[in-house]
Amino acid sequence: MNSKKIIIVTGLSGAGKTTALNILEDMGFYTIDNLPLGLEKSLIDINLEKIAVGIDIRTFKETKDFFNFIDLINIAKVDLEIIFLEAEESVILGRYNLSRRAHPLKEKTLLDSIKKEKEIFFPIREIADLIIDTTNSRPINIEEKIKANINLQEDLVNLNLHIQSFGFKYGVPLDTDLMFDVRFIPNPYYIDELKNKSGYDKEVSEYVMSHRESQEFYKKLLEFIEFLLPQYIKEGKKHLTISIGCSGGKHRSVTFVNKLAEDLKINSNLNIYVSHREKEIGHW
Repeated sequence: MNSKKIIIVTGLSGAGKTTALNILEDMGFYTIDNLPLGLEKSLIDINLEKIAVGIDIRTFKETKDFFNFIDLINIAKVDLEIIFLEAEESVILGRYNLSRRAHPLKEKTLLDSIKKEKEIFFPIREIADLIIDTTNSRPINIEEKIKANINLQEDLVNLNLHIQSFGFKYGVPLDTDLMFDVRFIPNPYYIDELKNKSGYDKEVSEYVMSHRESQEFYKKLLEFIEFLLPQYIKEGKKHLTISIGCSGGKHRSVTFVNKLAEDLKINSNLNIYVSHREKEIGHW
């Protein structure tokens, strides 16, 4: 593997590709948006060590063209990572209506174009190293996820691990590999002195973990994750997102995410990034 690093930023139109490229440019990457396929050899030959390339549905005619592009870079033994951006259909629809720009796919309706693009991009999403759901994200949230997950020290870190809490009442996160539900644990929300606090507060976390089912579940969860991590590393996976949800994403899930991150920190092969979705969005 040579010292060059190429990051491909792709995904659904209107999901934030330009924002992601701007973030990478600020991180020192030379950015290219909508590089025509056929010029990929120039990326390998050019004397630049950090390159970020934006590729969307306008760049290729068939999905196989994208995979041929990836194959050429891999054959050259260049360090490659793929960032895939997506958002809920209703949100992309709203963004297009607000900007009044035309969707690159010319289906009968805008919604048909969005659905068609999701179908075309599905195989590409499956091989992405990092998937970012921008449905409720601000640019600062996207920046945090990119900085936490993009591996610039490949020889030191084997796996970038993102652990996030969320509330089921606000919908499940799209950008996840493993999801766990802790709504079976007694809810601090119904205790007056704990209701307005969060899993960051000692009183809340102690209450959540005081129950037998909490302790037993956490023990099994930690053992399960510790078993899975080396298996993913062995298979070459670079990024893993674990989501833990409760009703509102403020008490139980936050407690479990923080505790899991703390207990996994002893593993020097991991770069751990913690986020609490509902806090970021303003639901707390």
